[in-house]
Amino acid sequence: MLLVGVTGFGMSALFALHGAPDLALTQALVEVVTLVAFVLVLRRLPARLGHRHGTAHRGIRAFIAIAVGAIMGVVVIVALGARTELPISLAWPALAFDDAHGRNVVNVALVDIRGWDTLGELSVIIAAATGVASLIFISGRADDLPRVRRSQAQATFRASRQRAIERAGASSARTPWLLAGRDIAPENRSILLEVVVRLTFHAVIVVSVYLLFSGHNAPGGGFAGGTVAGLVLVARYLAGGRRELGAAAPVNAGKMLGSGLVLAAGAAAVPILFGADALTSSYIEGVVWPFGDVEFVTSTIFDIGVYLVVIGLVLDVLRSLGAEVDRQQEADVASNSAPAEKVAS
Repeated sequence: MLLVGVTGFGMSALFALHGAPDLALTQALVEVVTLVAFVLVLRRLPARLGHRHGTAHRGIRAFIAIAVGAIMGVVVIVALGARTELPISLAWPALAFDDAHGRNVVNVALVDIRGWDTLGELSVIIAAATGVASLIFISGRADDLPRVRRSQAQATFRASRQRAIERAGASSARTPWLLAGRDIAPENRSILLEVVVRLTFHAVIVVSVYLLFSGHNAPGGGFAGGTVAGLVLVARYLAGGRRELGAAAPVNAGKMLGSGLVLAAGAAAVPILFGADALTSSYIEGVVWPFGDVEFVTSTIFDIGVYLVVIGLVLDVLRSLGAEVDRQQEADVASNSAPAEKVAS
């Protein structure tokens, strides 16, 4: 897991050094989300998986591994040196600006030039999220995440803060900085994490929306913006547990995944109704008070679908590998403590 993470961040550094900030940003965000998913899985695995056995023929295996790596390295070098024609990627900046009205070649390529690939990738993401959820949920895949009504949570928050003010002299008075902060055990709380998450949550959401709409002409896009929004939901879950996740995102993860795919597929299919090819984008420009000159490309609707799918994926992973695993562990602890209490009585 550490090796994969180091490799991913190394690729992100290479992208940044070679003038691809979009890829560097997205790669770094994906590595963080992958690390969180790995940790959520590892906490459920037993300390040891089976008996330990010695490895046979280590020398032969090492020789095969080194030989395969050397051969693939030679293949890459020969392939790079065998090019005789100019790469087609040299024409992409002109295509992105003249045909798609965008200055960010990477984002334009994802939603315009190779939009069919992106649409297929969204389907793969939804299939992966569904597969992970089917492995975790036992009785059903209903989104039964504990919900905390915002009005109720805010009333509880204000009441607990007032009690803390009244007990200002007591050292044990700790007000919750999150809506569901009182629902987790005191020994599992981190006041520093709660404060940081509460102070930065809304600002990070605004940044994610900015990345979504600026991606056509600047680093960003639906995938990067959705990943940023997903990471701030990860922070809410890590700080306050599954009930805090339900308070932060009172939406159904499956419906968000489906809505994103329908929106992206609809943006791809609507041009057909007007006699154009699928995924054909249109360019709208006008003066909107008080923003001034505003430009809008219809491929942004496709990018919004990508944004929703990515948020739905992260939320589904948190709901399955996070909240559902928490619920199962709480049920296991309750079932194990019940016989002990019965014997003691």
